[in-house]
Amino acid sequence: MNKSFKFICIYCTISLVLLSTILPLILRANTAFSAPDNPLKGKIILIDPGHGGIDGGTSSGNILEKSINLEASLILKTELINRGAKVIMTRDKDTSLENLCKDNDYRHRRDLKARVNMINSNNIDAYISIHVNAVNNAPYVKGPMVFYSNTDINSKTLASYVQDSLNAIAGTSRSPNVADYFLLTNAKKSGILIELGFITNNDDKNLLVSKDYLKKLTTGIVIGLENYFKNK
Repeated sequence: MNKSFKFICIYCTISLVLLSTILPLILRANTAFSAPDNPLKGKIILIDPGHGGIDGGTSSGNILEKSINLEASLILKTELINRGAKVIMTRDKDTSLENLCKDNDYRHRRDLKARVNMINSNNIDAYISIHVNAVNNAPYVKGPMVFYSNTDINSKTLASYVQDSLNAIAGTSRSPNVADYFLLTNAKKSGILIELGFITNNDDKNLLVSKDYLKKLTTGIVIGLENYFKNK
């Protein structure tokens, strides 16, 4: 056997081994998030980054809640899309929404009504409203909290799954809370409001300005959503 032919045989053998090893990995990577059995595939999720524009939400120095809400929501949007979900955003830039509601009401209430209208007018499977908490007289309080309306049993179930997932990330042991917030009580779809942490707590504040930490929180939210739809 001449050297040239021997070299070609060795090259072909190595190529086949590499192809048989790498190809399955590539195929799994491409289908991991969008596989038919992924509980989020095809689900329509509305994400509501709280506040925006003229309404900065709570703050600490130059750190504004509205900015944290939006950044976390955009990260969450990407994660959900990667898992096959469809996403609707109430806002995807620094703007308030009162101009979308023509009711004769004060600015903040019109902003909230616009968000509720988007939830109720879209054919969604769930909504997630993203916020940051503050309690000035108790700076030791920290960690994410999940709120829901007790008018919808599915919202309570979703809140439990997401709170459990966020507890694992933040090292807390909270249960979700019932709340009579305007958005929760007026939305006619299943959903929750999440306070990502407390801007009045130094540990939380430092974490909430970290994109890596927001990514951990949004991954926790996604896991909660997956468990909710998987067991629904």
